[in-house]
Amino acid sequence: MDRSFLSDEQIIKASRDFVCIRTATYEDKTEAIFLKSTFLRRAGGDLRNFGFCILSPDGKRQLRRSNRGPNFVYANSKEMAADLRQIAKQYSAKVTGKESNPAVPRMKSVRLGINVASCDGLPSVVVAGKDQSEVDRLNKKLSAVIWNEELAGRFIYASTTNLNDLNIVAGAKGKTGILVIKPDAYGMKGELIEAIDADVSNENLKTALAFAADTFIRNSKSHGTHVRTGRRTGQIWETEVPVPDRTRSFNRGDGRSSN
Repeated sequence: MDRSFLSDEQIIKASRDFVCIRTATYEDKTEAIFLKSTFLRRAGGDLRNFGFCILSPDGKRQLRRSNRGPNFVYANSKEMAADLRQIAKQYSAKVTGKESNPAVPRMKSVRLGINVASCDGLPSVVVAGKDQSEVDRLNKKLSAVIWNEELAGRFIYASTTNLNDLNIVAGAKGKTGILVIKPDAYGMKGELIEAIDADVSNENLKTALAFAADTFIRNSKSHGTHVRTGRRTGQIWETEVPVPDRTRSFNRGDGRSSN
C-alpha cells in the first residue's frame, strides 16, 4: 500500500529518531477512539484499517496531515526521508540520566500477536511467565538483543502470564520462557518452533533468535485462493471493535465508487 516507502533504507535510518507506532485499529476500543479523532475528518465516519500520520511528541498535534499512507503525502521515499530528518531536528530527545534499550514492541495479546505474525509472514515470539515479574525480566532481556540490525523487525512479540493463552499453540502447553512460534496460514493457531529457557544468556538468546529468523519459512499465500479457502473452511476472526460493513457500488458512467 505504501509502495515500499517504509522498507527504504533512508526511511529506516531516519525513523530511528521517532517513536514508530503500529496501530491495532479494530483490536482496541480505547485506541479506536483516538484513531477516529486523528484520521476521520467528518463526524460519523468509519474507521479504516490503514492510515499514516506524524504527530507531535504529546500526540495532540498533527505535524503532517493524516492520510491513507505515506505515498499519499510524499512523492517518493527520498522526499519522505528528508522531511523526517527535518522534523527530527525540531525536537530533542529527553535525557533521563539512565541509558536503556527501547521496550519490546508487544501486541496486545498472544492471540493477536500470532495473527499479525501470520499476516506479516513472520515468526511470533511470546514471553510466557508464571507471574508479571518473570515476564518483565524476560522482556528486559529481549530488549537488550532485538534492536540490532540482525534482529530488528524480524518477529512479532507478545507476552502473557496466563498459560491458557498458549492453548492455540501446538507443543507449547504449560511452557514458560521465550517461545518462538510459527503461525498457521490464517493466524488462528501456531506451532512451537523453540522454547528458549528463561536463564539463557544474552549472547545465546541472540544466536537462537537469529537462527529462528534465518530458517523460518513463511506460508505461501495467493490472495484469491487464501480468501476463498478461508471462507470455505470457516476461518473467522472476531475483532474487539466491529468492522464497518462497507458495500461498494459503482455509478454508471464515471466509474467512481460510493461507500
